[in-house]
Amino acid sequence: MRSKVAERILAKTPEDIKIFARLYGDLVVKIHSILKEKGYSQKLLAEKLDKKPSEIHKWLSGEHNFTLRSIAKLQAELGETLLEVPGLQKQRNFQHTYGKTTFKVYVNKTKPQLKPDWKNEVFFETQNDLADVG
Repeated sequence: MRSKVAERILAKTPEDIKIFARLYGDLVVKIHSILKEKGYSQKLLAEKLDKKPSEIHKWLSGEHNFTLRSIAKLQAELGETLLEVPGLQKQRNFQHTYGKTTFKVYVNKTKPQLKPDWKNEVFFETQNDLADVG
């Protein structure tokens, strides 16, 4: 049960700060979990990233504002996805003109049951399928 003081502080805390704290905490917990799973110490991670152990300690203790570059470096070294933008690759819809015909193109979406009015619609299951077509 929260105290009234804590409730007042939380009520006055801007929403962006609440979101930042939650995301930062989630990211750090995930990184710690991956380090433990791989048997990495913070010191070993620092060596692999060519950083000082004190910098890695700051990253993982809440004293650092992660940049996309630092997240990318961590993700590359750890071989695990740390940050994902949901929905971006789930479905891509666009129009493509070939000759005089314009097609509606759907990527990462399987074709539902055919309907007679679905002329000029093309469905690809993956982005690679679309790339193969060129």
